[in-house]
Amino acid sequence: MHRHFLLRGLATLGLGFATSLVVAGEPPSVTVRLSDANDGNMLLSLSPPSVGAGPVEFTIRNDSSIMKHEFMIAPWTGAKNALPYDSKTQQVDENKLKTMQGVEDLLPGQTVTVRLSLKEGRYVAFCNEPGHYRDAMSGVLVVISTR
Repeated sequence: MHRHFLLRGLATLGLGFATSLVVAGEPPSVTVRLSDANDGNMLLSLSPPSVGAGPVEFTIRNDSSIMKHEFMIAPWTGAKNALPYDSKTQQVDENKLKTMQGVEDLLPGQTVTVRLSLKEGRYVAFCNEPGHYRDAMSGVLVVISTR
C-alpha cells in the first residue's frame, strides 16, 4: 500500500502558464515541465527552484506528444539520484518514501494544477514511470521557512 496522496486525471483548461506574481493570501506557484525528446533524453524542470513553506500551487505540463509522465515529490536530504530504487520494476520504491505526494498518469499534452502543502526542507521531484527516474527525470525543490 502506498503512503502518499495521488491525484489521477485532474485536468485544467488553459495553456499552463504560471505567473511569479503573488497576491496576498495566494500560495507561491511552481511551473513543472515534463518532457522527452526524439533522441531519448528526458527532463523534469521546476521553476522557481525554491518556495516558502505552506501551500504551494504546482502547474504541471506533460510536454511529450507520445509518453505518459508523472510528477511525484518527497522530502529527501540525499542526492537526487539516490532515492530507493527497485531495479526489477525500474522505478523508485514508493513504499520507502515517508510522505510522497504527486500526480500520476499525465497523458501527453496534459496540464494539471494541484495545490500541495510542503514543510520546510529539501525535496526531490521525479517521474516514476518505469525507467524515467534513471533517465534524468528528477529535480530538487528547496522549501524555506516563511517565519
